[in-house]
Amino acid sequence: LVLATKKGLVKKTLLADYDSARSSGLIAVNFREEGDELIGAALVSDRDDLLLVSRKAQSIRFRADNDQLRPMGRATSGVTGMKFRGDDELLSMAVVPAEEEAAVVAEVVAGDMSAETPIDTETIAATVPGADLFVFTITDGGYAKRTRVSEYRLQGRGGIGIKAMKMVDDRGSLVGALVVSETDEVLCIKASGQVTRSPVADVPAKGRDTMGVIFAGVRGNDTVVAVARNAEVAADVAIGSVESAEADDTDPSVAMDAATDDVTIETDDAGTPDGTGSAAEPEEDSP
Repeated sequence: LVLATKKGLVKKTLLADYDSARSSGLIAVNFREEGDELIGAALVSDRDDLLLVSRKAQSIRFRADNDQLRPMGRATSGVTGMKFRGDDELLSMAVVPAEEEAAVVAEVVAGDMSAETPIDTETIAATVPGADLFVFTITDGGYAKRTRVSEYRLQGRGGIGIKAMKMVDDRGSLVGALVVSETDEVLCIKASGQVTRSPVADVPAKGRDTMGVIFAGVRGNDTVVAVARNAEVAADVAIGSVESAEADDTDPSVAMDAATDDVTIETDDAGTPDGTGSAAEPEEDSP
């Protein structure tokens, strides 16, 4: 488990160290400075990369292995993940999955690829939908862009980093930075309470040191205050797997088991879950 604070500190602790039945919880991190706070938490492997992005659009990417980030105890403050100029602070932390894992997925999906065949990044992107990753950045003025993760080169931990977005006064300040795929959707929440849901593919891919385009319209004093990846996309993929299986005369219950690993659809002769001839009302999903 990797934790990051707005003062730029990061720490990695073995997940087993949090194995406890104490109802009051456990200490996860100690803060060095008054006013520091947690801004990110993520599960990683030694093969993954971490991408830190500051409020003034600086970024740094480094490996999450033990050479760059050695495991520490729970009651520690961590080490410097990123340094800042002036009053800048850490905005977000994202995990860039290991390319080795993407290559394995590409081989499985492609089916006709030999395990001995070397697979480069372009092959992965062409074979596995969503394997080509982007960094999606957005300002409080509603301007956004996406940049290929490959443009964020690996660096050593503890530097000032490189530019993630060209900031212009009339376009607002950075409020979000996510690692997404081209098939993802994002949700933008405004101060007025409105929510905008849009595909990442609607945003043109640009270089790191470039400005964004209008993504979420804001009026008057309204601003974008938060952005998040839409988790329902994974559910849509599972439904698509079932529909594909039906088209191929495959038992849909088997396809759903493979897609969700815990859901089974059983139907009677009438083809409906309750035998009444009409589909039962689905239960509302939890948030």
